[in-house]
Amino acid sequence: MPSRHQRKTESMTEQLSLFQTPEAHAAGPIPAEADTGALDELFRQSGRWRSGCSFLELLEFISRFPAYSPLNGFLIHLQDAAATRVATPRMWARKYQRRLKPGARPIVILAPMSPVLFVFDIRDTEGPPMAPDAVLTRILDTTLHNCTIQRIAVREAQALSPSAERAIRLTPALRKKHAELGLEPNTRYLVLLDSGLSTEAKYGALILELGRIFCGHLGIDSDAWWLDRKDLDLERIELEAAAVAHLVCRRKGLATVPRGFLAECRENDRELLPFSLNAVFQASSHIEIMGRGPWRKPRKQGRY
Repeated sequence: MPSRHQRKTESMTEQLSLFQTPEAHAAGPIPAEADTGALDELFRQSGRWRSGCSFLELLEFISRFPAYSPLNGFLIHLQDAAATRVATPRMWARKYQRRLKPGARPIVILAPMSPVLFVFDIRDTEGPPMAPDAVLTRILDTTLHNCTIQRIAVREAQALSPSAERAIRLTPALRKKHAELGLEPNTRYLVLLDSGLSTEAKYGALILELGRIFCGHLGIDSDAWWLDRKDLDLERIELEAAAVAHLVCRRKGLATVPRGFLAECRENDRELLPFSLNAVFQASSHIEIMGRGPWRKPRKQGRY
């Protein structure tokens, strides 16, 4: 029987597959510079999010809806750019004691086990005020645990230079170089974090490096569900990893995110190079699933 995280990952993949063209499936792996499916086609053809500022505004919007996938956040944006918090009528009533106003306008999103789901913005409801929620320490600890399950070792290091690689796909030579870290023999990736960071800064730094891994910037191995995109140029790599970190951190309600490429784009408001929004959304969704609950260690060697 598939584990809980496998079922969630399969659900995420099933939703994202609705945005893949039949040709993309038939052709197998796509070259790194190519876009993937209808989502990337829409993002490339539309000029709405081409500048650094407009793209950051899109990420900020999607970050308002941590209970839903980044893809569904994007669908909400397409239908109601003024939305701030959405839920189904049943969830509004059960969890928040709020009810729909007459004439409330539904927003259509994708849903597992059914074609679509109808949600409503808080503007179309009435009832008691909302209360905030979050526990970052638990999310960080759970994410670190699940990194181990996926053969990703996370270690803190002192005096890391700004130019030092912090996400490393391990080879025999690199494993030997980092022998003092006591890595497990089956470890595939190593993430190095600056020691002494606050919980919020540590989480943000971890997400940035996991974004590099799950966007395929380090390549793939036999366990990978993501595409091999290690041949992307540095600018696109930095953009996609920064987008993942920004999206995940803001959806967790963090006030700060790792400063990097996106901040520079926003300051200059320059046009962005074409990149894969699909890869950003898949990586972000997977990382968020990693923070929801600890996964069990597989009984057999193979896919996690």
